[in-house]
Amino acid sequence: MPPLTHLQMAGAIADVTSLASQLKTLLLVGVLGVLYLVSVAWVWGQTRSVLKAAVAALGGAVVMAIVVNMATVRDKIGEDIKAPAGAAAPAPGRVVDHFPPARGDR
Repeated sequence: MPPLTHLQMAGAIADVTSLASQLKTLLLVGVLGVLYLVSVAWVWGQTRSVLKAAVAALGGAVVMAIVVNMATVRDKIGEDIKAPAGAAAPAPGRVVDHFPPARGDR
């Protein structure tokens, strides 16, 4: 078997990286999806309430959206910390003189 060239090694590394990324996405979406369905079914089974099942579905959807978009949220927060939007000088504070209480005179 002839030795692999650098180009072939780079292609193999890119393929493995792509496969790992796809596997991570599949597991993330698959596991989250199954947990989402199980939680909604469990709430429905315990309560037989459409309202409570809908709240569980909505809450699960919010959690899924946060987890799936965690990298974007992390990057956005990092950008805001480095350079806050509209970074202007702080507003001047209000100066209030403090007068001692009157001694019996009003």
